[in-house]
Amino acid sequence: MNIEVGNRSAAGARTVGSALRGAGRVALWALVGMLLVRGVLATADGPRAQAPAHLTPDGVGQAEASFAIRFARAYLADPGSTSTAGYLAAGARLGSGRPPAPGHEVAQAEVTSTEELGGGREVLTVACEFRDSRTLYLAVPTARSQAGGVAASGAPWIVAAPASAGVAAERPRALTGEEAGAIAALVRRFAPAYIRAGSAGDVSYLVAPGSEVEPLGSELRFVSITAVGQLGSGEGARRTVMAGVRVEDPSTRAVYPLAYRLELVRGARWYVARVEGALS
Repeated sequence: MNIEVGNRSAAGARTVGSALRGAGRVALWALVGMLLVRGVLATADGPRAQAPAHLTPDGVGQAEASFAIRFARAYLADPGSTSTAGYLAAGARLGSGRPPAPGHEVAQAEVTSTEELGGGREVLTVACEFRDSRTLYLAVPTARSQAGGVAASGAPWIVAAPASAGVAAERPRALTGEEAGAIAALVRRFAPAYIRAGSAGDVSYLVAPGSEVEPLGSELRFVSITAVGQLGSGEGARRTVMAGVRVEDPSTRAVYPLAYRLELVRGARWYVARVEGALS
């Protein structure tokens, strides 16, 4: 009896041990599979230039701009090299090129224009400023896949710099009306105070009630006022004037000609309501 029970116990132990070993193997292979998947995902998340171009994700909604800038930098650093291969669409070729001499790298780049071609294709023009102060405008043809990836569909080309805007310059006219003298006096008092003052309280007497103007509080030195004129022909209680001012940067001795646009209002007297373009 004892022998039979012992045999049954031993057989049961072997069955349990076999089951545990089988379960251990399954768990081990599952762990290996999980590690392999993580490795593949980590590789896909690595440097985008090394991954196939069609896998470039659109994580922030600026995939084309970001891609065009990276491609332009890589291309201008070494055109036609294998360093740009990861940016190209399947079948695209760049041809042979020669990299620039050391010290002529791209310092900064930004997309300045985009032209839609349809079918997920665009041409993005990238302004590339070199360390020697030259700027090249590189047109980069791109294509977007249905999965959202972006690739260069072919070789880029260098284009001319954008032409200056064909608009007329603002032309201030002489201050008009009986209060022209009071307005000019306010501007000539406010401009140097705005540049020199260290806090809003220092110019509060010249600022309209309910408004606040934060002065520069900088190290710039006021030099002179060169002109005071108004924009538009109105003579009402609100006017936009332009004050020509010259300031000096003492640290460099540079002198800058500036033009401040000021919004003025009439209350008990004339006040400055706002410096246009200033943060508030």
